[in-house]
Amino acid sequence: MDTKTKEQIRKQFGEYLQRHRENVLKIKSVRELSFTSNIDNSKLSKIEKGQVNFGFDNLLEIALAYKLTTKEILGFSIKSLKDQED
Repeated sequence: MDTKTKEQIRKQFGEYLQRHRENVLKIKSVRELSFTSNIDNSKLSKIEKGQVNFGFDNLLEIALAYKLTTKEILGFSIKSLKDQED
């Protein structure tokens, strides 16, 4: 997969997270979301803009911050996190 395609996918993922934050969580700013997550607002902002490539561990933190189940973000449930998602 070329770099441009990866950047486009990151941007689409960031737009998905932003819509979820605004429409589902009813949180207007990444700053407000950062208060309840383990990710600082600067990084959350870059993720929503598709400007940062992050690792799997960050993806799990993103799922928790945006109150997405692992199934919603990964396509399958992780048994050790199932209790946190209920």
